[in-house]
Amino acid sequence: MKKISAVLLVLVLVGSVAFAGFTGSADATFKVDLDGGSYGFANNKEFDIELTFHEELAGAKGEGDIYAEISASFSFGYEIDETSTLDESNIVVEADIDVAKIAGEKWSVSILKALAAPNYAKSAVDFDADGKAQDYLASKHVEAKAGVTVEYDGYKVGISVPYTLNNFKTPTNYFMGAVETKTFEVADGLKLTFGAAGQLVKPADNAASLSAKGEFEVADEYSAKAAVDAIYDNSEIILEAAAGFALVDPKVTLDVYYASKGQAGTKVYTDPLMKNILSAKASTTIEGLTLTISGKNLLNTGVLGLTASYKASDAITVGANGGYTLKGADMGYWSAGGDVTYTAEDFKLKVDGKFEHKAANSLKANVTVSSTTLVDGATLSLAYNGGNYLATPVGIGSVTAKALIEF
Repeated sequence: MKKISAVLLVLVLVGSVAFAGFTGSADATFKVDLDGGSYGFANNKEFDIELTFHEELAGAKGEGDIYAEISASFSFGYEIDETSTLDESNIVVEADIDVAKIAGEKWSVSILKALAAPNYAKSAVDFDADGKAQDYLASKHVEAKAGVTVEYDGYKVGISVPYTLNNFKTPTNYFMGAVETKTFEVADGLKLTFGAAGQLVKPADNAASLSAKGEFEVADEYSAKAAVDAIYDNSEIILEAAAGFALVDPKVTLDVYYASKGQAGTKVYTDPLMKNILSAKASTTIEGLTLTISGKNLLNTGVLGLTASYKASDAITVGANGGYTLKGADMGYWSAGGDVTYTAEDFKLKVDGKFEHKAANSLKANVTVSSTTLVDGATLSLAYNGGNYLATPVGIGSVTAKALIEF
């Protein structure tokens, strides 16, 4: 620890210390659990410091019609939060070469890595708890390893032949290639882009992908977009497609998504890994009223949803929502809810409630009033979060008062 302190002191003295970021907050809550009986204060503080003691950028670029270029970055610092202790584990050293290529007019050869398999289609309807969209990545099946990427006038070609996986005596091989076109404007407002990738591996692990996307836009009227990825992996064919349409006036949007298999990396339809995912969402806004109809995973569970939001005035917004499950283990389950938000100069009041018809029905309500102006620099709130009023015994809920100060 003494050695680290000495290093920090030297760095301060030579004037190379720079704060990259320092944020934090503190809050006090007083909560009464009307069901369990617990009550009292709780204090919480959070902060995050990213302290860079030294940062260096380096690079070199040749001259002439054909030249070489390289650039790299290096940084040394600390990252700590309210749970950290200041020791060796907090030291962060990052160094990377960002660009390394040989180039000429309209062309270049990057010697850092091979081009990954292009990926265009992803859902605008299906998201996991972390907000990550369902997206079946071609690069998970056609994997780019060590290699180079050649680019000419917007076209890209990647070649991957990793040294550790190729041997002509064994024999074993790993050949991977990818190509991506520039964006073509084939007509006024219509743009198309294409991509493909392939992988030949011995022993057998062959895969390939084809991708395409297009956009069509008529200024101030409407726009449309579509994307598709097709993947072949050891005799299995996986399809993924997404399309969207939007009108400007009146505002209307439509999104549709299909995947023949869920992607394990996104946690949306992976437990168990589902197949034939079809989802759609349509919404419109007319004179302050926004309506959204959604159907998620229609071929497996068929979860239908409806939300409505109406801005009754500058201060009042009223909302309603509902859902129904068409099939699967939760078939017949439904829900209905609503909310009202009142926004005044000095406070915001929101009341919402929801009924869910399940194996065990539930009815809950919440009321929250908050203000960011009563005390300058602080957020004050008082909230009632209801328990399940239909439970036995009845869930009454809790009341929480909170003061939050942050920077």
